[in-house]
Amino acid sequence: MRYHIFIPLLCFFTSVIAQQKAEFPHKVGIKTNINISTLLGSELQAPRPKFGYTAGPYLIFNPEKPWSLYTEAVGSFRGSKFKNGDTGYSRIATFYIDVSILPLYNIPNSNKAVSLGPYASYLGLSSLFIGAKKKPEINDIGFKNYDIGVASYYHIKDETVSLQIGGKLALINANNDVNFVGYYPKTGNGGIIRSLSFEIGMAF
Repeated sequence: MRYHIFIPLLCFFTSVIAQQKAEFPHKVGIKTNINISTLLGSELQAPRPKFGYTAGPYLIFNPEKPWSLYTEAVGSFRGSKFKNGDTGYSRIATFYIDVSILPLYNIPNSNKAVSLGPYASYLGLSSLFIGAKKKPEINDIGFKNYDIGVASYYHIKDETVSLQIGGKLALINANNDVNFVGYYPKTGNGGIIRSLSFEIGMAF
């Protein structure tokens, strides 16, 4: 699967963390967040949020300065539930590799910071699950292979473990001829599909 390219990247950053020296002026770590996401727009009927997971390495350049730069390369399981006629709610599950480059402002005289900036995503997996079924009915469901949007985080910093709260909003339409023929007849109209997600978790 395409998301397997994320594993060597994660291993590389883990080795960097292990070799990090005290005089290294930047901060390298791993984040693990729970997310709640949905798919906005006109293509899916009555979308509802679903829970997912986000994890991967991050790097903060010059974290002690008033302005610094927060970057991350994470794997994120997102998607949405949606109304599917007589079968109740079905769900779309996606896996993205997100790369974010966010200017970060360290709030004076506090252990808090805020970051805001762009992210770009590569789609590794997309699947359609009908009703309560555990096995997907369709894989590669017609989403674009990339996504671009805006990300923002609120950071509460500590020496070893920090709290991170934030979200991501896609700015482009992910619909690349989505059409669930035989499963969801109201798709196939070329409507808008945009990802929205919120995260909370720890950065080590």
